[in-house]
Amino acid sequence: MSLLSAVTDVFRPRSAAREVETGTRVRASPEPSTRERQAMLHLSNVSHAVNHFQNQMMTMLYPSIMADLGMTYTAVGVLSAICSALSSICQGAYGFLTPFFSRCKLLGFGNLGIALGTLMSGLAGSYPMLIVARGVASIGSSAQHPVGYSILSSYFPNNRGTVMALNTSVSNVGTLVATPLATVLLLVLGWRQIFFVVTVASVVMGLIYLFFRDYGMPNRAGSGRSGLVQGFGSYRRVLKNRNMVLIALVFMVGGAGRDGGVNQIYFAPHLANDFGYSNLTIGILITAISIGSIVGPIFFGWLSDRFSRVRMLQVSLALSCVGTLWVAHLGPGEVMLFISLLLYSAFTSSRGTQTQAIVADAASNEDRDAAFSLYFLLGFLSQPFWVLITGFLMDSAGFTTALTVLSVTYIVGIFVLGFMREERPTAMNPASL
Repeated sequence: MSLLSAVTDVFRPRSAAREVETGTRVRASPEPSTRERQAMLHLSNVSHAVNHFQNQMMTMLYPSIMADLGMTYTAVGVLSAICSALSSICQGAYGFLTPFFSRCKLLGFGNLGIALGTLMSGLAGSYPMLIVARGVASIGSSAQHPVGYSILSSYFPNNRGTVMALNTSVSNVGTLVATPLATVLLLVLGWRQIFFVVTVASVVMGLIYLFFRDYGMPNRAGSGRSGLVQGFGSYRRVLKNRNMVLIALVFMVGGAGRDGGVNQIYFAPHLANDFGYSNLTIGILITAISIGSIVGPIFFGWLSDRFSRVRMLQVSLALSCVGTLWVAHLGPGEVMLFISLLLYSAFTSSRGTQTQAIVADAASNEDRDAAFSLYFLLGFLSQPFWVLITGFLMDSAGFTTALTVLSVTYIVGIFVLGFMREERPTAMNPASL
């Protein structure tokens, strides 16, 4: 079924999916139809992929932007850190917003915010203007992870691990195609025109989200004060949940394998400076990392739905440690590097989807938005720290030492998981892909 037909189906009235008016707020039926589940899955996958595409294409656009705006590498690093911090902080706020606003509307306006920031990026005439523009885009994109995963966990309670893994892998397809497509676009367009073109995709995603229904949310009836009380209550319950705090720590301590982190920033310079590879060879090897980030989450997410999530996460963290040490001490050799980087990426990128499934299992419907908000806030706030530490180690001691230190972080994660209790939902609604 195409996304267009699925979206059209959403607009048709149906008894199983009618909305009930309650005061000035609306409560959606908790049971989406099969076609509505499919539509939401397709939409979330595509919008997440577009989000990743826009982030990854910056890698190819930075040289042109730096030349036009007179930016240094330090300026690029400051810009990246500011955007990362803005996104992380905003991700922690959605548990307060969902008692008042539909999650679909939040995602819709979030994508429109990305579009606005992308348009402003193309119009930026100076470095400060570019910071403002990319900051607006980062604030808009902050909704995708906490709100998007919360919706998917509500729509697919029986197979959350698989569905979240599929969403992550499809989003990484956006990362995979961004580099070659941005390279081709640069042959025919300037960097400003590329921003204008890709703005359209986010506008389309945002408008479609505005017409979707929100399922699995508690009643939003009541005053603004009651909504705030509900939000604070959700955050308080989440912080009292030991599993929630522990799984956030697991995400925090992992030094690589997350969006826009160490893998994206430092592997290409390592291959160029330490091994002297050409841009073509580097592009092929970086593609191996992108392919691994597509395959790994699906495989481990599928396993986590069938076996103990905690045990499978410990297995993937152990493999991440081994893979990181292997790549750290690997010398030049294109074929071996391609295979090694693919496996390394498959292992390290699988942590996110498994931890997200544990978050969904541990939180009730009422608290799930706050749970995902805090999870991504804590997890991504540590990203600038790991990026700076890795850069310092690479400058002072080299790539091997830097990745060896990162390998230890996965052992710390395994240790933290030892204090967790396995939790699965006691009652689930039937759902299927």
